[in-house]
Parts: sequence; structure tokens; C-alpha cells
Amino acid sequence: MMTVTAITPDAGEPARPPLHALARGLRTLLISGQHFRGRRAEELQLGSSDLEALGHLYHEGSLAPGRLSALMGVTSGTMTALLDRVEKAGFLRREPNPQDRRGRLIVLTPAGQHAMHWLYDQFEDVIRHALAGVPDLDVEQFHAVLELLAGSLDAGNHPHDPSGATTPRTPIHPL
Repeated sequence: MMTVTAITPDAGEPARPPLHALARGLRTLLISGQHFRGRRAEELQLGSSDLEALGHLYHEGSLAPGRLSALMGVTSGTMTALLDRVEKAGFLRREPNPQDRRGRLIVLTPAGQHAMHWLYDQFEDVIRHALAGVPDLDVEQFHAVLELLAGSLDAGNHPHDPSGATTPRTPIHPL
């Protein structure tokens, strides 16, 4: 059973159910995460989408350009430009695909691996510092909740449709 404590609304905002405040907080977290990635990308002299591609390669291993395009939701032309840019920066390389003699695989270079280790170390430092003052935090339970939320976002689940099918909605507040 989940217990949600009421949160006081911001000035001028009508009283809303506690889950509304939680959703607002999660939207703020997502936006802050995008800003974090953008700042770290700048430090690496990359674009935010370049860093996203490196993250997919770091977690998935080598990928065909089409698969990376699909994961990122970009066109093949956009992906070609991204790969050219990031390869020139030295963070990835294209190699022959042993499963398809006409295909290529995108692979992180040692510099790309190092950049991703650095990024995730930075991220963990921020989280460690932010949570240092939270008494009695059950990290495993918090992790389970975050995984549940991430899975729901990945699946596009809506609370009124247990099948996971998405229903077009007009957003009131953009993410």
C-alpha cells in the first residue's frame, strides 16, 4: 500500500491531490536531468543528443546505426550527421558488422568509455550529495519505485488503460 503525504501548493496554485504535486516534482526532475546532460555535453564539447547516443552505446554495447536511430527516435539523416560529429570528436567509431557484410556497427572508443564513466561519476556525486541529508532513506525501496515509474513511462502506460495502449491527450503542462 502506498501512502502519499499532501504537499502544499505553490502560491496562486489551487489545492491539488498529492499525486499532482508528485507528478510536478517528477517533471521538474526530468527537466533538471536534461539540463544536467546538456551541461555535461557542453563540457565534452558535444551536443545533448550526442551524449544520449553515447549513453545508448554504453548501456547496449555496439549497435547498428538503424537501431541507434530507433532508440533515439531520429531519422537516418540526423543519425548520420550525429555519428560523423561524435566520431570526429573521437568518442565512437564505425566498424564492419560481422553479421551483415554491408552493414556497420557503432562502437564506443576508449575515450567514449572514459567520457561515460566520468558522466556517471558526476551524476552519482550529485545524487549522493542531494540525498545525504535525507534521514532513514530506504534506498532499495526508492530504487524499486523509480524503476516502476521508468517502466511505466517507457511503456507509455496511462492509469486508465491497463493494456498499455496510448491514448492521445492534450497536455496541460508540457514536460
